[in-house]
Amino acid sequence: MAAPSPIRRGFEAIAREPALPMAEITWRWCCAAAGSFVAMVALLEYLNSIPVSWRERLMVDSSDPLLALAAVAHALRGSALRFDLGVILAATAVAVLWMLGSALGRLATLRVLLPQANSAAYGSLLGLSFLRAALFWAALLAGAAALILAGFANPGAPSLVVAAVLTACVWLVWALLNWLLSLAAIFVVRDGEDTFGSITAAVNLVRSAVGEMVLTSLPFVLLHYVAMAAAVAAGILIADVMARVSPEGAWALLAIAAGYFAYADLLYITRLAAYVSLAGGETAVPATESLAAPEPPSGANVQLPIASSPLPIADS
Repeated sequence: MAAPSPIRRGFEAIAREPALPMAEITWRWCCAAAGSFVAMVALLEYLNSIPVSWRERLMVDSSDPLLALAAVAHALRGSALRFDLGVILAATAVAVLWMLGSALGRLATLRVLLPQANSAAYGSLLGLSFLRAALFWAALLAGAAALILAGFANPGAPSLVVAAVLTACVWLVWALLNWLLSLAAIFVVRDGEDTFGSITAAVNLVRSAVGEMVLTSLPFVLLHYVAMAAAVAAGILIADVMARVSPEGAWALLAIAAGYFAYADLLYITRLAAYVSLAGGETAVPATESLAAPEPPSGANVQLPIASSPLPIADS
């Protein structure tokens, strides 16, 4: 009997542990809520630090939108340094919260998928989270640099196409490296590897089973982008209905966004379970034992049973 595919074993692991997707959704949404709270507090503190004169208040309270915009622009003048410092502090705080939360959440989910998990793996997982956060900020800076380089292109060259190609290349490299770092977490929890040792183990796994890795990843990628396209189409449809009929259907946009993100998290943890199976983890369902008789060991003397009475010989 052929062994089940890693995708099937991943779905079977999720079926055996239905609380695992909820745990994945919980830690991801808690990190998102904490980051949103920090960003909101930083924005409010920045707005409270802007001095507003009585003339600017009168201009804002007027019914003329041009005067209101001019008052806002005049009030924000000279506050760019405070805004930049606020963005840096808020981004640093969000990155630290995400690193701590993601390392803890990944340790919790992998300990369910791997019963023989290493109990001292949090430090190495924290190192992987730091590398992923640093890689994300490096991709942001590289994307900004790509746009700047495209702006310096020759006037006759299609600068928009150059910017799109460079930006796509930057984020494609980021996606591949981020995927590799997320795969390395399996070897931290299962084998007790350190941060860089787990990356080496992940690279070795990809090199030894590149075909199975592609076949395992591709269905999840397709399911993810199909869901994304459906969510975007539904959001556009609802936004059009809100513009034509009534804006009271804004809750439907929130429901679509929540459903999409929950579905994406479900696909992520299922794919991780499939990777655990592919890497030789314990999520695989044991195959059915064969009913055939065991073969004798090599070199053993096998004696056939002899009947206790002689066979009858027919009279000629």
